[in-house]
Amino acid sequence: MAMTAAREVGLSLPAIAEHFNKDHGSVVHAVRRTAERPRLAAAAARVSEHVNVRYAARIPRPEATVVPLHPDPPASMFEPDGPVEHAVVAAAEAFGTTPEDLLGADRSRAAADGRAVAMTAACIQGHSLPAIARHFDRDHTTVLQATRRIEKSPALNGLAAKIAAGLPEEIPDPAPASTFEPDGPVEHAVVAAAEAFGTTPEVLLGADRTRTASDARAVAMTAARIQGHSLPAIARHFDRDHTTVLHATRRIEKTPPLRDLAATIAADLPEQPSSSIGAGDVVEHVPERGHRSLGVREQERAIPGAGERDQLRVAR
Repeated sequence: MAMTAAREVGLSLPAIAEHFNKDHGSVVHAVRRTAERPRLAAAAARVSEHVNVRYAARIPRPEATVVPLHPDPPASMFEPDGPVEHAVVAAAEAFGTTPEDLLGADRSRAAADGRAVAMTAACIQGHSLPAIARHFDRDHTTVLQATRRIEKSPALNGLAAKIAAGLPEEIPDPAPASTFEPDGPVEHAVVAAAEAFGTTPEVLLGADRTRTASDARAVAMTAARIQGHSLPAIARHFDRDHTTVLHATRRIEKTPPLRDLAATIAADLPEQPSSSIGAGDVVEHVPERGHRSLGVREQERAIPGAGERDQLRVAR
């Protein structure tokens, strides 16, 4: 009650907390708890009125302890370039912060919500997760989690939709120059993945380890794998070993947006001519999900007399 009375008099939270040897969060909780109890709130009001009458002249009121009700927004020198950064500016203005805070490492609630709203607005306009992530210097999974969190909040989701409706249309940048000519389905997957991520096939087939290149490379590997190419065959195109391809495909399978992109690319790949399969290649049969091989009893039912044939046994 004493904290509430001091707050009503006009003292700042840090000044009150210093007298009670507490942090300002404790003062906030105490004031809110008092406000929820009418009798305590009335008693605090009487105490604050008594203090104002008798001790008004003795209460220090430097400008440092006065909290303005409508503080001026922090200054920003940020100049947006493109729809995603315009979404950042709009979200920062809505949350009373700056674009620099949203694009930086600020983890306050206002910055986190503003950042997530900006990401969601850009996603609503149709920008890909990797493209949005590059603006915030984060990975695409962070953007995915942020957009899912905003979708669960009607108020923030509505704000994101409003910001998205006011974003300017993006003028597409010229695609990076490439002289790569694909030969076969795997290399066609490389070209499609590079185009989806705004890079070149040369980057995907090279040693670039940026997030964009890594994701695009893994998507191309997964698309080729979906079409039925073996791990060693895919690895040879990327000049890597088959375990690298295996890890890449497993990572993509755990990320629904990238997995769907890989499936879309795989559906548009040309078929591999049978004459182009070398002697060292192994043509694998990749069973569909849910498929299982027939057991011996099921084979006997399907093929009359199968159980009477001599079985080939291998000595161990």
